[in-house]
Amino acid sequence: MTTPDDAGTPAPDDTPRYGQRAPQPPAGPASPGGTPPQYGQYGQPGPGQYGQPGPGQPGQPGQYGAPAQGAPNAWGQYGQPGQYGAPQYGGAQQPGYGPPSFAGKPYAPPANKPGIVPLRPLTLGEIFDGAFGAIRANPKVMLGMSATVIAIATVVGLALGVLVSGIFAPQIALLENELGPDAVGITEALPLLGASLVSSLALSLAMPVVNGILITSVGQSVIGRKATAGEVWAQARSKVWQLLAFSILSSVAVGTVWFVYLLLTVLAFTADVGLGVAVALLGLLGILVLLAWFVVRTLLVAPAMVLEGQGFASGVKRGWILSRGSFWRLLGIYLLASVAVGVISSLVSQPLGFIGGMVSVWSMVAMYVLLAVGTILSGVIGAVFLAGVVSLLYIDVRMRREGLDVELTAAANEHAEHGTA
Repeated sequence: MTTPDDAGTPAPDDTPRYGQRAPQPPAGPASPGGTPPQYGQYGQPGPGQYGQPGPGQPGQPGQYGAPAQGAPNAWGQYGQPGQYGAPQYGGAQQPGYGPPSFAGKPYAPPANKPGIVPLRPLTLGEIFDGAFGAIRANPKVMLGMSATVIAIATVVGLALGVLVSGIFAPQIALLENELGPDAVGITEALPLLGASLVSSLALSLAMPVVNGILITSVGQSVIGRKATAGEVWAQARSKVWQLLAFSILSSVAVGTVWFVYLLLTVLAFTADVGLGVAVALLGLLGILVLLAWFVVRTLLVAPAMVLEGQGFASGVKRGWILSRGSFWRLLGIYLLASVAVGVISSLVSQPLGFIGGMVSVWSMVAMYVLLAVGTILSGVIGAVFLAGVVSLLYIDVRMRREGLDVELTAAANEHAEHGTA
């Protein structure tokens, strides 16, 4: 029977564990009984290694998780010969796991679930339930650390916004005198608007840090391990600058697209009103399609960087490849999660905004405090849930395509053995 080590380069016996940095391999030939590289190994895997397809298409004979030519599939991969469950009822009996099938459906044993999700391809409900389960499994990290980072960014942003508003206070007063009493409400809202914009900018810079923390925690919760805040930060901090750089470059790319759209729309209206309307409508539709495509194709970049330890360029490439062929599934689930987050965030922030507008008559400080609380709560809700969904989408794609469930099961079993030892 062909084993994974027959198909690729054998790995050393002391291979890194799930979510840990890979040590340097020892000198000399590797043992034939070594295991493949573990999930979370730092460094880009070479051709033919687990998690990185070698020459040819995935499932090529001799690759990890696929049968060698002329040999049965020993790993029971989903959709492959030798999968879990025996042949159809009444057919030839083949050796396999479980009793014969009934009613035309093969019997499948319950999937192993050491952590927040079962280790098999996930359904929509299991992804959403796993995102909430990650919060319950490690609230100190998922809520505590993320809320701390978001709160610091929000407070710093609001303070800078108030400072900037104070610098431009004479210009605002001059504008109020020129526009008259009717513009008093507008000029009073300008400081709050400035503070909100600066706070949003600071929060956008903090979100890559939050995502790195949350993705790391979710990755550990999948195998039933509750990582401490120090362990999570030790793994995530090395990827903070890469995540931040990717976030900035993505924002610049999106901003450039919007700038070109606005410029073309203005030029079209200058030439002809009908042409301007056509350019505005068609251009807006095109931008929405382009943004949806860009978001989905880069959705798995952050998990690839954090959980696989990929570098910047290799992480972007890895996330791009993983999203290929799963566009509509990723788009649908992420869009549904975003809508749910938007609704919940609105239910939390709108009452606070209404109360802040009322108390602003008596105290501007109270208004800014309520604004900060609303921003922190909505930021934590959105970041925690979406990061959980994206992380589980990444794991789901790899379980469907690369048999990651086998490696996750091994990592979970090892953690259980060490935990009970």
